[in-house]
Amino acid sequence: MPTPTGPHLCYALAARQNARHLSRLYDNHLAPAGLSVSQFSILSLLEAYQSLKITSLAEMLSMERTTLVRALKPLQAAGWVVAGRADSGRAFDVTLSPSGVAKVAEAVPLWEGAQAAFEQEVGQDRAVRMRDEILELNLGG
Repeated sequence: MPTPTGPHLCYALAARQNARHLSRLYDNHLAPAGLSVSQFSILSLLEAYQSLKITSLAEMLSMERTTLVRALKPLQAAGWVVAGRADSGRAFDVTLSPSGVAKVAEAVPLWEGAQAAFEQEVGQDRAVRMRDEILELNLGG
């Protein structure tokens, strides 16, 4: 018997459809703070780690370094992120500015609303299981 095929069986398509749905959900909740979920992720990681090498931040986000540099530009322009050469002069350090800390504080309740909306949509237990399963896979890192 042949293996079933078709786009509806594609793991990548299913993951991307759900990722787009989640991105829209979080983006809509974070919009009043003027942030996308990608921007919030960057800012919240910087808040948690104080200062990171750009390569470390890119790895944490499973992003190419050049893509992260482009994503950082509007955050730098807004004054939320500061990036500069480290002591060695070769690597860039990325830190959150005081206004970036304030932006994260403004956005956290909105992010919590997105978390609650997703839990409402799929059920809290299922949402937690989904997140835990994805983290356990550790595909990006």
